[in-house]
Amino acid sequence: MSDGPMFVQFPHPGSEHRPTGTVMEWNRGPHGRKFLKASGRYLEDGAVNAGPFTFWGEWEPQSRILETYPPGERGGPRSLHDPYWEVPRHRQLLQNTDPLVFGEHFLYSNCRQTRNAKLRALRSGSVILFGSRLGAEFVLDTVFVVGSDGQDYVRGESEHIFCPAWVQAVVFEPLRASDERPTEPFRLYRGRTYSENPGGPYSFVPCRPYGAGTAAFPRPAIHLDRRWLAPNLAMNARATPATNAELRALWEEVVHQVGAVGLRLGVELAPPPGSKPPGA
Repeated sequence: MSDGPMFVQFPHPGSEHRPTGTVMEWNRGPHGRKFLKASGRYLEDGAVNAGPFTFWGEWEPQSRILETYPPGERGGPRSLHDPYWEVPRHRQLLQNTDPLVFGEHFLYSNCRQTRNAKLRALRSGSVILFGSRLGAEFVLDTVFVVGSDGQDYVRGESEHIFCPAWVQAVVFEPLRASDERPTEPFRLYRGRTYSENPGGPYSFVPCRPYGAGTAAFPRPAIHLDRRWLAPNLAMNARATPATNAELRALWEEVVHQVGAVGLRLGVELAPPPGSKPPGA
């Protein structure tokens, strides 16, 4: 196994959640994507802007439907979700959110790590492209740049991880409540932020400002040499050793491709509001 950083293509389920009403409850079924609204900071032509924006991501707790869209552009969203969280009294089978892009740092906590030991040994500076196969293309929702080396933990003791209570609620409590073995090992990674490294590479989500014209957009397709990215890869994450120079060049190319389709870089997302049930 390489002792240096890696470039990771990380496909995850790409289907959009399809709620049937005005509120989608905490997901207990297969993982999926949501087209989401957030408030925070985003980069446009090198300038930092603050305000609401839309993006594609994973948020398995509840959300309210703000807008619906008719079928149109290939890969475009059907619903816009406003995320929040409220832990149900019955906590079994709740899906956890991974990666988590809200809060002080992006977090990558557990997905695929049991089956792929490389994902538990990522070094600082590694770049992960989270996305999905759509047709014959890899479409992007999150760029995660590993910050300081990760923190090892096991499923049954994740309550000892130092993090805000809402992160425990939406990431680690669902892990502990599952039927999987409590000694299953994972590694928690905190993403490098724009504030920590404004010259890049840093973590971001492709996004579009909300409130000026349509906020809907399809996930951008990313095209890189097949050494780094296989368009037809559907599920298994692929980690390729890379130098720091190669990682920077790859990150810059992804930034270029995101900008070329008119999208911005969402670099800071305020946590969704939430609560636990009384007596919890």
